[in-house]
Amino acid sequence: MRKHILSGLFLATCITNTSFISTASAEAVDALTHANNFKTIKIQSIYGQSGTLTTPNARHYQTGTISAHIGTLDPYIHYSFGTQLLDGLHAQLRQSAEISSAKDDADRLFPGLDLKLRLTKEGRYRPELSLGLISAIGHKRMAGEYIAASKRIDNFDLTAGLGWGRFGTAAHFDNPFSAFGSHFDTQRNLDGEDANNPDDWFTGKNIGLFASAVWHSPIEGLSLSADYGADRYEAEKFAINGFDAPSPFSYGLSYAPTEWANFSIGMNGTEKVMGHLNFSTPIQNIKTRSAKRDDKAPLPDRLIQRLTGNKEISLIGKETPDSFITAPEYNKNEKTVQLETAGQHETLPYIIGKTAQRITDTSYAELNSVEMRPMRYGLKGAKVKILTRDLHAATEDHLGSAEEIWLNAAIKPEKFKAKKLPTEYRKSRNKFWGFTLENHVSLNEEDNGTLTRNALLVSRRIPLSRNFLSINRARLNLFNNLEGLKYLRQTDSKNIRGNIEDFASNGLSFDQAALVYNGTSLNNLYHSVSLGYLEEMYFGGGAEILYRPYNKTWAIGAEVYDVIKRNPFTAGASGFEDSTATITGHVNAYYEVPDTGTTLNFSAGRYLAKDYGATFSIAQQFKNGAAINGFVTGTNRQDIDVFGGTTHLYGGLNFTMPLGSLSFLPNGSELTLKTSPLGRNAAQKLDKPFNLYQETEQLSKRHLIQNWSDIVK
Repeated sequence: MRKHILSGLFLATCITNTSFISTASAEAVDALTHANNFKTIKIQSIYGQSGTLTTPNARHYQTGTISAHIGTLDPYIHYSFGTQLLDGLHAQLRQSAEISSAKDDADRLFPGLDLKLRLTKEGRYRPELSLGLISAIGHKRMAGEYIAASKRIDNFDLTAGLGWGRFGTAAHFDNPFSAFGSHFDTQRNLDGEDANNPDDWFTGKNIGLFASAVWHSPIEGLSLSADYGADRYEAEKFAINGFDAPSPFSYGLSYAPTEWANFSIGMNGTEKVMGHLNFSTPIQNIKTRSAKRDDKAPLPDRLIQRLTGNKEISLIGKETPDSFITAPEYNKNEKTVQLETAGQHETLPYIIGKTAQRITDTSYAELNSVEMRPMRYGLKGAKVKILTRDLHAATEDHLGSAEEIWLNAAIKPEKFKAKKLPTEYRKSRNKFWGFTLENHVSLNEEDNGTLTRNALLVSRRIPLSRNFLSINRARLNLFNNLEGLKYLRQTDSKNIRGNIEDFASNGLSFDQAALVYNGTSLNNLYHSVSLGYLEEMYFGGGAEILYRPYNKTWAIGAEVYDVIKRNPFTAGASGFEDSTATITGHVNAYYEVPDTGTTLNFSAGRYLAKDYGATFSIAQQFKNGAAINGFVTGTNRQDIDVFGGTTHLYGGLNFTMPLGSLSFLPNGSELTLKTSPLGRNAAQKLDKPFNLYQETEQLSKRHLIQNWSDIVK
């Protein structure tokens, strides 16, 4: 099984690299054709990915798009949450429920992680080509793979494809991959309780042919479609008594009244009605800011001042820009300052620009240049020197630009000695508060359908000195439907996260109360040591090290923690469970895809259940502060559900949206949505309180380049 997991991760990485190579040739794509392609994304199949009614196509969303979908065709209702992780890589978590009637509960549940990867973009004469996997990780009942080709001709979008698994049960042809070995020619199980995995992909003796046509009418948002599917519902015929399989032919209409919503209704054959509803939006287009840019006091302070009549009283505190600067030095018409970015949620170029303007406006002597030495919780960035005349021309005279400032700027990743922090910085309470509305939804459950957990997290970071930091976070549990989960799965309470319901039942608890020491050794070598209540379920201590060269697109690091599980039945979960001590650690490698906000991360090591394996993840960061992340983990330990199914794989999709533009919340507040299995024990990592890669992102060259235009805002 281990070799299958590793081969699957390797295959996914190779396919992803193919997607990047094809993206690099985007200049060859006809611009008009490429623009028209996005109009076809208003059509989805009942499974949630882009397609027609029952068949997929080769189309993709705009990068960063998140979507929620529900579709139905007897005997299933499918609902999913998906995201376009990259230009050419879409992933979604889907739950398929077998129902006898819309009024009844589901008879069975068939969750899965679905993937779609673009192989080639559409050109003037070349179709768009994509490879897709339904239940790439998930239940075998829904599992199937396909290769689809789509071409736009005037107002028609035409698709043809080949399918494996459930999409190959029409058995039109022999499996062509059998030429590569007997593995692909083996008889494939179309049902069963063991999870689908990479060892099953593209196997089976036969494949099927499917096709579809979509006509985009002159009425904006209205499309008509027809398709021919290759799914003959063989597993359902065997498992459901008296089942009447759907026809291979379907037809219907789709209407998108807005850019973010659409619905379809259609007929399968002459007897079965189908339909779907889909909501989607590119999260980078959501109008939000990563921080406030006004001088108003936070709403809690304004309210308490009105109630008490005292305009000096403060709960959170007003922004104090002067605390950006520490240890100013003046030498030969040049001022050098240390720029503390900790607690700041704006981009580094914005902070540099505002600080430089303030220095030149208040300086008693003429300045030719200003040099910034950025630091964040003891982590050092590169020196940035800009000419004051360039900044003045761009911000005051409006005769220059950020590009001109960049051309004359000097950026040097050199060592410098850290100065002592001023007392005003440590007293700046407002910078280090944060509120997080955390929503955790799991569609990957065979025994419970959809599990949810919601909480309000209140965090407070207290800088004790330049390098020492106290990290604290309280959790107010709002809602969950986890009751009885540990009994249903017969989970040992001492297992890793199997008794999550016990922690969720605490009304108010504290997640974190940890002391962290950070520092920079030599150039670009960062280290961190943590001790205390590290996360909601674990207490302990550990260390992390990260080497992130400033002029490179890669980084490498390692971490190790010695932890013990907290007892949820003690006050604030401050006590510990006997015999739960463990050591966990990983080696981490990162790669920044050039000219994007994309980071690939590969992590290998020992997980909390003392299992060994690897995690591959893709993260996408956008200029408005929003972020998406998809991951899959494979280890040598398996989780077991109540149906006897087992899986060595664990995956999920997450997204984060900053709430800094809301006046009643402090900067650093955010909304998070996690979609991954709840209450699992295998493949679980520690939620460490301080992540060196995330904390150094604001100091990175990528961040500086991509956000340089902010220097003149």
